[in-house]
Amino acid sequence: MKTINLNTSALDLAEKELIKKASDEFDRGDYIHAFDHFFSIYNQGVDIQGLQLSIGLCCLKLNKRRQSRLFLFREILDYPNNTEALGILNDQILKINGQTIVKSFNQTEWPEKIPEISLILIVKNEEKDLARCLSSFRDIVKEIIVVDTGSTDRTVEIAKSFGARVEYFEWCSDFSAARNESLKYASCDWVLRTDADEYIEDSQKAKLLHCVNSNFADVYICPTISQTRHGKQVDNNVRLIRNHLGVKYRFPIHETIIFSVKELGLTQCVANIEFQHTGYTFEEEGADVKKSKRNVDVCEKYLATHPDDYYVHLIRDLFLLNTSLHEAAIHDFEDVIQKLPDDSLSVRYLGLAYITLLNHYILQKRDVDLSRIILEMQTDFFFDFRMMQFIGEVYLYTKGDLKKAHKFLTWSSSRESKTSDFEGHFPLSKYNKWASLKLLAETMVLESDFEKARRIFLKAEKIVENYESDELSDEYLVEERRKEKELNSLSADELRARSQTQREKGEWFDSYRLTIRAASKSKLNFQDYLNMTYCQIQVKNYGLAHTLLDDAKILEPKSALIPNFESLILVQENNYAKALEKAVDAFVKEPSNQNFQNNVQEIAKINELSPVEAIKKVGLNWIKTNRITDGLFALIMYLKFQPDDTEIQKVIQKYTK
Repeated sequence: MKTINLNTSALDLAEKELIKKASDEFDRGDYIHAFDHFFSIYNQGVDIQGLQLSIGLCCLKLNKRRQSRLFLFREILDYPNNTEALGILNDQILKINGQTIVKSFNQTEWPEKIPEISLILIVKNEEKDLARCLSSFRDIVKEIIVVDTGSTDRTVEIAKSFGARVEYFEWCSDFSAARNESLKYASCDWVLRTDADEYIEDSQKAKLLHCVNSNFADVYICPTISQTRHGKQVDNNVRLIRNHLGVKYRFPIHETIIFSVKELGLTQCVANIEFQHTGYTFEEEGADVKKSKRNVDVCEKYLATHPDDYYVHLIRDLFLLNTSLHEAAIHDFEDVIQKLPDDSLSVRYLGLAYITLLNHYILQKRDVDLSRIILEMQTDFFFDFRMMQFIGEVYLYTKGDLKKAHKFLTWSSSRESKTSDFEGHFPLSKYNKWASLKLLAETMVLESDFEKARRIFLKAEKIVENYESDELSDEYLVEERRKEKELNSLSADELRARSQTQREKGEWFDSYRLTIRAASKSKLNFQDYLNMTYCQIQVKNYGLAHTLLDDAKILEPKSALIPNFESLILVQENNYAKALEKAVDAFVKEPSNQNFQNNVQEIAKINELSPVEAIKKVGLNWIKTNRITDGLFALIMYLKFQPDDTEIQKVIQKYTK
């Protein structure tokens, strides 16, 4: 093993000897002791390229594959140029999730050779939508197969009017069983799977036919566009399957072929062929709750005989979130993630569980659990740049950890895919290469690397200028390009003036980011820090607010505004005792400031004290903790309100002799 360069001053002699010993143990096949020795150096805080790679390789040899992926990814976060770690990590994720490629098809003319495709559907009482569905597909498929699961309306009649082969299947509360039944009757080279409330527009048909002819993959995953009460929803679904390969659907609900595809070693392609879905358009209020309860029952029935199936657990818990059993879903998510198999697929529902838990932990201020779930997320979804950008945002805004935010944003800004299983949570309009770069530039400003921040902002402008996307509208891109060009052209003073205007309007994030832009051109001053802190308090990003105040304190360590702002944050964090101390600190420094007086009064009330009692309590506590001067100032101020308090007079006399 030669993953660590021992010719470095970053290691002392004892550390070099221990690393050499661990490397020799690894080469002899003694992976347990090699791991122990590498990990002991890591625990001592040694930061050197190759160390986490070495730990990851030991874990891999010990068959601890999840742990291995985590250390390999952390190696790349710290040392992005470590191609060995990246190669091993990509190889591991390929073995777990299989081969997936991304390909766009933009042809508008039909191909000379029309591929043979079987359209398959499972239906029940679909007379309202079926004709539109079959009409949209019939000119691009050779055969239509409709498996009816018990219709009592005109569904079968409509299917036959389109020349469909109709087969019958007794419903058994298992969508995968019905899907597999429909696969049995498909005779063409390719199978196109759809539902009765879906259809394809003419503009997508040539693309689909060229896609099938391309032979890039065995399975094609395509976006499904749904119109809901809350707007457009985009989901990626398997649509095209090469026939006669033994592919099977699994699971009774949210049935999938991905496990079968992985086992068979097939290649998947994420393509840009859009399907339209209307099933959610006219849903009545409360329909999703009823559907969730029904689907939970289906999952419960399955889990009674398959209790360790993490996939169905995740599906059930996501449905539970729509019911009164929200907390039960959270607890089960936690349990499922703790028990994930080493080679669990990075399925969409696992990602949704992570996003749910992360937001829950932020809301509940469960910082330890938040840190833990972030580790799990990067283990399973390090390759999803949008999710890594999201983690970077959490480190930046929620935790105020600039160093870790910088690492994740560096990673996400160097990668991009225009498709994602989490479009509803991380839309391409906000999670893209230039957005990651601008966030990275933010961290550069806050780390006082203003020149590099300025260069990154200019790089982001060039990327958005040259960006082409089927998913983003031309109007959106034109506006983004205009904004970036304008912001980079404005002076620091002009940007600060705009920031002030946006702050007056209550546009907190806009104000904050305009100040960041200004600072990239003229550095951050004390007022900048205060303005940005105020904005972050308003949007409840208390981690970053604390970080900003710490930096402001370096510039003006004696300013009364620092403890005043700190008290505002601590109140929001429900740390009322500490908030009171900070409020009194500000007031003692500037007793004539009416805002500081009001702040003490409000926080004292929360602590069930009068303002005068609050000043006395804080002053005495400061003296006890050896902040003698501050304590005396507070007590002297207290005596102005309570001049007859002989006990406090004695305390002051004791420390002023």
